[in-house]
Amino acid sequence: MTSPKSALYLIALCGFTSSIANRSMDPLVSSIAGDFGVSLAAAALVITVFALPYSVSQPVLGPLGDHYGTSRLLKICLWVQTASLVFVVWSPTFEVLLVARFVGGIASGGLMPIALATISNLFPPAERQQAIAKNVAALQSGFIIAASLSGLLAVVFNWRGIFVIAAILSFAAALLVTRFIPNTPAASGHIRISGVLAGYRTIFANPRSWICFAAVFLEGMALNGCLPFIAPILSERGAGGPKEAGFIITGLALGALLFTFAVRRLLAVATRYRLMAFGGLLAFMAPLVLAFPLPWQIQAAFFTVAGFGYMMVHNSIHAEVSELTSTARASAFAMHSCALFVGQAIGPIYFIGLSDLIGTVEVLYFSALVMFLIGPTIAYLLPRTAVRTQAAGT
Repeated sequence: MTSPKSALYLIALCGFTSSIANRSMDPLVSSIAGDFGVSLAAAALVITVFALPYSVSQPVLGPLGDHYGTSRLLKICLWVQTASLVFVVWSPTFEVLLVARFVGGIASGGLMPIALATISNLFPPAERQQAIAKNVAALQSGFIIAASLSGLLAVVFNWRGIFVIAAILSFAAALLVTRFIPNTPAASGHIRISGVLAGYRTIFANPRSWICFAAVFLEGMALNGCLPFIAPILSERGAGGPKEAGFIITGLALGALLFTFAVRRLLAVATRYRLMAFGGLLAFMAPLVLAFPLPWQIQAAFFTVAGFGYMMVHNSIHAEVSELTSTARASAFAMHSCALFVGQAIGPIYFIGLSDLIGTVEVLYFSALVMFLIGPTIAYLLPRTAVRTQAAGT
């Protein structure tokens, strides 16, 4: 077996490729609509058909990783993700594109929880949040490349260009992981539904799980739900299009990446729960600033601050999830990612539907309020729930 440090780099590469496959579509919704001659609402389905299978497949993929070995499932998901990206590049019709994104969503859905579970198993609790943050750094680096290059390539060449790059990187990651990470021991016999349900009962018996999963669901809906519509919002104001939207979204990822470099120092001076509380007070800036007709450069700056605050909350939730159980961590992280991406899948539908009812600006205000409240609320609830759980156990 490779060393924990070497394994962390390879796992981070998997997250990097998954992030590019996942987030590249955000600035491209209007380009997809124009290329295939479909409405903006229909084109937004390329986000939903990826995020929904990504999320709902994870309660299945997590237990499979716990039972058959996380590295086996990691390799399978990487190869299927690579194939799906090839079909995205080739897709001659909108229907083929949707199918390729659907399959890619399932495959990418296996990468995140398995990666986080593997890291949690490799590192002790004192080092775990920092190790997870390094993996998140790779995710956010992929996010930055996806957001900035996808919008730029769509203007200079074609929206498919970023997916050519994503397919090549995913193929390289699949080769390296297959070559250098050996298969982890698998349980004897076939997986049993009773064992899967027992693992989930253990997770949900801990009341902190409900708080964590509800928080990331709301994050996904309120924050990520508005990202596909940045380009149309800018276009309506005559302030830009996919390229500028890509740079604004890049600010969000850049802020999150900056957090990963600061997390060690932050944890030295503040508790996990203080990071959550103050992070929420910064994360709300992303949807809020979109409500105002400001230059895209200023919006990108606010998105960078919001990205830093978002990761103060989200990375701390990662650490909480790693402590929910020691026997079914892949399942715990699968439910975490499931909740996040169900929120992301619902996000575009929520944004369009509510915009039709109350207006786009009002939806942005509401999303900002949700992001503002999440951090302080869970920072208040989680430690008190932990104390009550320990008291009940004794």
